Amino acid sequence: MISNRPKILLAGGGTLGSVSPLLAIAKKYEAEYLFVCSQSGPEKDIIAENNITYIAINSSKWRRYFSWHNFVDIFKLKINTWRALAIIHKFRPDLILTAGSFVAVPVVWAAWILRVPVIVHQQDIKVGLANRLMAPFAKKITVVFPEQENDFKRKKVVVTGNPVRDFTKHDYDKSIIVITGGGLGARSLNDFIKPFIPKLLTEYEVHHVLGSKNWDQRLELEGYQPYKFVSSGMLDLLSQADIIISRAGMSLISEAARLKKSLVLVPIPKSHQELNASFLAKHNAALMVRQGSYQIMERYLDKLLTSSELRQGLADNLYNLFPQNAINDYVILINSVLGKDK
Repeated sequence: MISNRPKILLAGGGTLGSVSPLLAIAKKYEAEYLFVCSQSGPEKDIIAENNITYIAINSSKWRRYFSWHNFVDIFKLKINTWRALAIIHKFRPDLILTAGSFVAVPVVWAAWILRVPVIVHQQDIKVGLANRLMAPFAKKITVVFPEQENDFKRKKVVVTGNPVRDFTKHDYDKSIIVITGGGLGARSLNDFIKPFIPKLLTEYEVHHVLGSKNWDQRLELEGYQPYKFVSSGMLDLLSQADIIISRAGMSLISEAARLKKSLVLVPIPKSHQELNASFLAKHNAALMVRQGSYQIMERYLDKLLTSSELRQGLADNLYNLFPQNAINDYVILINSVLGKDK
């Protein structure tokens, strides 16, 4: 029996930020999926948990400074483009979706050669190099906020918001604080937040996602729960939180917005995350603390721990800042690109 379902190839990885929106779409849009991900990232387990077949490739990376590794990665990029051509030729997708990452670059280039349409999703406020390399070859480019429309050719851009995985809301007896550095964890964030954990424990349980390589940073304190990594249960954990302290990746920020949570963002220093955090701070949708600013962090935490109005105000502003129908808008866009809206 021949299936009428379209075939969609998903591409991304290295971190969960470029994977989560794609999995959210795959949950809602019925299709036959194949995921091209990275060899070394944390995403393979969560892709498998979603019952999606994946192929892992060694991703390349372009460093914006002189490094001999760039010459190696140019060679690797060529090999990955040839491999992507073979993967696409065998799978024969009707559409390719990506939310960034260098894993996706050779896939999108190969798709252009084979005339397979591509939708590139831009999450962060600043356009990363990977998406800049893919944008000329995309049929459509989706963005989270209207402020991002001018970053690409306007005729390609669709404002959708950021697709977020669905979840079942539960009622809990006790609220918590969640600290997370993202899918890989963040060793420097863990060090920065460590002196404040005893203060947090006076009011809350603290659930700390350290990262699988940072298990030695865990503390032995009553009310403190460390994790190496949380995959399918992360949304459930975030839904319990009164306060979330995290890096400033747009995927987790979007999940916090969907859940109406108050955020303290500690972006990776000198990175695109600083623009994400400052954009939210400008809209009073999160508190931004630069890593190493101990006095500012202490002042913000004192205010958050004692003011439910401040927590609620930040949560409401964050929720209202994000477009609310991202998944539905994505379904409409996919059908349009596939010609199913006619």
